[in-house]
Amino acid sequence: MKLRLFLRAALVIVVVLVCAGIGVYSYLHLRAMENKQEFDLYTLVPQDAIAVVETDRMAALVDDINNLHCSRDDHFLYISDLFVYLKRYLHDLVGDTPHGLSKQMNKMLLSFHEPDNPSNQVLFCSLGAGDYQLIETFVEKYAKNTNPPEVTKYKGTEIRGYTVPDGHVLWACFTKDFLAISFQKRLIEQVVDTRREKTSLMDLPSFRTMYGQKRGTSEATVYVRMKAVDMGRGELEAPRQTRVGSWAEFDMKFNEDAIYCSGVSYGADTTRTFINAMHRQEPIREFPGERLPASTFFYYHFALSDIEPVADFATRQAYHDGQYPDSLQALDAAWVSYLEEHAGDNLLFSLFQPKDTMEGHLPCAVMAIPMKNEKLAERRLQLFLERHPVGGMEDLPGQSEPEYERYPLARNHTQYRMPSATLLTQLTGMGKPARCSYACFYRGALLLAPDARSLSAYIDSLERGFVLDGTSAYEEGVGSLSPLYNFVMMVDMEAMLHQPENYGRLVPNFFFRQMKFFRHFVLDVQFICKDDVTYPNIVLLYRG
Repeated sequence: MKLRLFLRAALVIVVVLVCAGIGVYSYLHLRAMENKQEFDLYTLVPQDAIAVVETDRMAALVDDINNLHCSRDDHFLYISDLFVYLKRYLHDLVGDTPHGLSKQMNKMLLSFHEPDNPSNQVLFCSLGAGDYQLIETFVEKYAKNTNPPEVTKYKGTEIRGYTVPDGHVLWACFTKDFLAISFQKRLIEQVVDTRREKTSLMDLPSFRTMYGQKRGTSEATVYVRMKAVDMGRGELEAPRQTRVGSWAEFDMKFNEDAIYCSGVSYGADTTRTFINAMHRQEPIREFPGERLPASTFFYYHFALSDIEPVADFATRQAYHDGQYPDSLQALDAAWVSYLEEHAGDNLLFSLFQPKDTMEGHLPCAVMAIPMKNEKLAERRLQLFLERHPVGGMEDLPGQSEPEYERYPLARNHTQYRMPSATLLTQLTGMGKPARCSYACFYRGALLLAPDARSLSAYIDSLERGFVLDGTSAYEEGVGSLSPLYNFVMMVDMEAMLHQPENYGRLVPNFFFRQMKFFRHFVLDVQFICKDDVTYPNIVLLYRG
């Protein structure tokens, strides 16, 4: 080969190698930037957080929420003022960058703190290369007509306060790695303390253990601090000294007509809670639609293979709330003995509207407990009433009649007037014990109700085949749940809204605080208990 051709070929090779080297270096540099260890936002979250929402697809999450039929109908869940602002300005922020939000900025956390209100939260966001400048430009663009930011120093960290158009002050702390904002300055200061002292949520063993077993990706994940559940009061809270501090993880998914939350909570303890009582039970293998009137707007169904922990939980809740004489506590103990001997493996409680409902009348309420041997259980109940007579029934206010004229198909089933007991009222969750209750045996189960009309209406409805099984809302709800469970509850929130206050105790207070939104949904809640793990499922079906 001629020298001139050789040099030309060598020059081409050198140029190609240099270009390839630059390309490889650029590729490896970009890969290094992409693979750079992401900042862990959980190292900023204070340990006293009561809930955390996490997503690494914030833009997609907002779009999913906006595409819900309830959102299109202008029904929104305003549990976070920060999220409202984020939804309002997110697309403007995305429009300020040619390639959308960075991977880091799509990763966001929202922590909730006590006292629980829409402003008592902190929004955390990771920042990638160039995001700091993007945020500053965005803030200047949308805050330029407001007062200059108030800048303060807290333990060497700069905190800025921006006055937003509605007059609130939005406090922000951001570095090259993260952004934290809140309407509460004290929460931003608490974030600074958490980072300096390394006392974050991730340093809490119960949370770290659960987070380490994270199951996968979803539109969003919600972590909730589990507290003692009081069925009698319908709350998710208990006095501070009784809180158990375990956590539950929920993965959220959406379609146009429903919101799905499937969860898991690891570990059990000896605290007297309803969930721990459920861990002692053999699971149920059927849904109760055939045993519920078609007009049912609330029911719960739970396993009762071991009555002792459930009774212990129920009666202790009653005795904690008020002073009850020894005679009433003795009656509770007698009821427990009766149920231990005769009760089957589950308990069903329902609220439903009777036919020809009259204005001012309360809905019907019935609790049904299958009996191992119906005939033997009825004979023993008669003996029970001989030992514990009601007494003075003719003078008791609120005495009820079976109303066989309206419900003739209930005529052949004997109804018994029962003495008062806290156990029965606590199992139904309907508050203080009544002066008396009513009972009868039907289709192998003991039925208990606060009035005779409820028993008659219940039997008449089932005898006529007017049952919940097969109805569209019921089938859609149970179709999203596991067929094997320890507890399930269904609530038509619109119907529950119009019930007396003591009925509202059956539903966690959170849903009533946000009733403007939840009244448009049917709520299904399920707990599955296996080994020491609880799997809660929540389904919200939009009524439209």
